[in-house]
Amino acid sequence: MELRQLNERELNEFVASRPHSQFLQSWSWGEFQSRLAGQKNVGRQVWRFGIYLENEISASASFIAMPLGFKKSYLFCPRGPIIKNDLSDKQKDEVLKLILSKVRDLTIQTKQSEEIFFRFEIDFHLPLLKSAKTQITKAIQPPDTLILNLEPATEELLNSFHPKARYNIKVAEKHGVAIQKLPAEQFDQCWPLFKQTGKRDQFGLHPKGYYEKMMKQKELELWVAKTAENAIIAANLMVFYGNTVTYLHGASDYNYRQLMAPNLLQWTLIREAKKRGFKYYDWHGIAPDDNAEHPWAGVTRFKKGFGGQVVSYPGTYDFIYQPGWYKLYQWARKFNRLLK
Repeated sequence: MELRQLNERELNEFVASRPHSQFLQSWSWGEFQSRLAGQKNVGRQVWRFGIYLENEISASASFIAMPLGFKKSYLFCPRGPIIKNDLSDKQKDEVLKLILSKVRDLTIQTKQSEEIFFRFEIDFHLPLLKSAKTQITKAIQPPDTLILNLEPATEELLNSFHPKARYNIKVAEKHGVAIQKLPAEQFDQCWPLFKQTGKRDQFGLHPKGYYEKMMKQKELELWVAKTAENAIIAANLMVFYGNTVTYLHGASDYNYRQLMAPNLLQWTLIREAKKRGFKYYDWHGIAPDDNAEHPWAGVTRFKKGFGGQVVSYPGTYDFIYQPGWYKLYQWARKFNRLLK
């Protein structure tokens, strides 16, 4: 078992070919992260490694250095590491151990700060997740999602939707709602919708500039719904990568809710994904266990109206390199939450 650095072709060929391709482990996402300002306004450092078994890639990990101050940082591997499903549980655990033990040695030679933990979001429940050095933490990416299989015929997909979802699609069509893909440069037109939706549904947003930089990735697309008078009343940020289309962010104008534009927008995008040959449509986050009290309960009902299979991930974990500094980090994090 050997750890090697990957180039763009090697990484994308492996990650894109996995079931439910994870865009957050793509080369492009790493490039986006490298352009985000960290300490001293310098972009974040990104590394990409592969685990080779018998000279074949069996796992990969793209991870980012996240600065904490005091010349300390942590490493973050969003929706990863990616490990082949056909490995045994023992092999998967050995792969994860190798990554967690070796990457810090490899990165410490190339940077000015020292990592105190490695944060990751693996797909599997493995013995290492229960070790004394590993601790579950607040989820970064949604641990529960809904994935729609796009292989059935278009009519079959439509018929699998909840009757209310099908009815709302017809309502939007009846009112002349039009769906359109916009150039990334026109994101500015949609930003007020995202701010309105974030405030209404009580979820946090990154600064506008974050999304503008993110939209420069070729896999990201901006799709909108417009009224007959050409007003934008719904918008989706979508990722087209590997075999999966991911609904990353959505927004809508509450004043036009009776037009049911988000329903037609999603249905159009499902057909678009199918037309391009994608296998899966990832709704990127639902409330766990149909929890009616969860902040995402309403959004979850909307998403489940389109069918799909619930997929649950183990969550977000920290592998701790420096226990003392890690406790200080946890204390500072709790203190910051109290201030908010």
